[in-house]
Amino acid sequence: MNILFLSIFTILGLFYLVLGLFVSRGIKTNDDYFLAGRKMGLFPLTFTLIATQVGGGMMLGTAAQSYNIGYWGILYTVGIGLGFLILGFGLASKLREFNVATTAELFELKYNSKFLRQVASILSIITLFGILGAQVVALKSVLIALGLNNNFIFILFWLFIIIYTMIGGLAAVAITDTVQIIFLIFVFGFLFIKTAFLGNAINAFSFSNFIGQQNFFNSQNFSFLTLFPIVFNPMMFSLIEQDLAQRFFSAKTKKIAALAALFSGIFMLVFAFIPVYFGMQAKLNGLFIPAGSNPLVITINNIASNLLLSLVVCALAAAITSTADSLLCAISSNIVQDFDFNFIKINKLKFSKIVTLVVGLLSIIVAYFSNDIIGILIQSYELSISCLFIPIFLCYFKVQLNKNAAILSVVMGFAGFVLFRFLSLPVPKELASLILSLFGYLIGSKLIKSN
Repeated sequence: MNILFLSIFTILGLFYLVLGLFVSRGIKTNDDYFLAGRKMGLFPLTFTLIATQVGGGMMLGTAAQSYNIGYWGILYTVGIGLGFLILGFGLASKLREFNVATTAELFELKYNSKFLRQVASILSIITLFGILGAQVVALKSVLIALGLNNNFIFILFWLFIIIYTMIGGLAAVAITDTVQIIFLIFVFGFLFIKTAFLGNAINAFSFSNFIGQQNFFNSQNFSFLTLFPIVFNPMMFSLIEQDLAQRFFSAKTKKIAALAALFSGIFMLVFAFIPVYFGMQAKLNGLFIPAGSNPLVITINNIASNLLLSLVVCALAAAITSTADSLLCAISSNIVQDFDFNFIKINKLKFSKIVTLVVGLLSIIVAYFSNDIIGILIQSYELSISCLFIPIFLCYFKVQLNKNAAILSVVMGFAGFVLFRFLSLPVPKELASLILSLFGYLIGSKLIKSN
């Protein structure tokens, strides 16, 4: 099976690489590289938005959560879906209207502060790097489940992702995202229908069995304080994250940005049942999950032929790569466009590609420190939400904004992020940090007025 999988993956990989090379011929500027010339239409924008989220967290993380807590495993994707819907009902249009290149740039545009822009960019880079690390962990867990626990193969796979992203930028990412997501939908849609409705597997979505099946899982060990951030963090982060905003900045019109967000949200909420189903099947059928592996791959390995399993794993790899390339592009955009590198005497486009390469190589390190995909994602989200959500969110609705109030908001949000890791609170620490950041902004505004 490993030879079959490697053969199919190599063919698909070469196809993606050719697409990247083809698109790269039309890239002349950083605007082309990072924003696809701001000409993205509804169809590619929708697919590339979906691709930013249907990665290791959504597919493998949701399956792992569902293996432990049953239907509650869908909460992470519910948060993402709700974030998309909120964006679709107005905020995506506003992002396109700003006509900027990064979310951090809003701090210079709205607060007239280059310093705040760079602070916001650093926080965004740290967050996105953590999310990118989760994709590295996800890829490694897929390979382990296939018996390919080989560092050389793992690094080779990751290098492929880096190379085609580095070559073509956002335009290449959008095209490969479209191909990868269509492939993912076809393979997993076919397998889900085959096993859930046509096969002999336990019917995880039978209403009459809903309560009985949920009793097999340890959801009673999870409190509101534990489950709240799984929904809250991805939902709130969706409204300010650079990799999503970058796509809205690249939309041809405001209407296209809004519609693409709505379609993406609906898709996420529906498609989420697939990893939930397969994650639950692993527990309900008593399958053994090796350390570092994932119940989604183990379940499919137990029911699928070698050919179908190879296609499924290639689809999973496509999901991971489609998110990873988006994150690589977003991090590089923050680094190149929010900081001044004029002292480096090199073509700007070439420098952007070098940055993408370096970021991709550094992200490999994360895979050797943690196996908790959802845990890495939630903690990464929390940093940006605590520090940046309030000042960025206010940009959507206010014209007159104050730099000093924003600074105090960021400082108090960061203080809450650190402090509430050591203090036990009756409310979710994510919400407490956000409230503290809001108080910081309000106090800063009052002090300015009184002066």
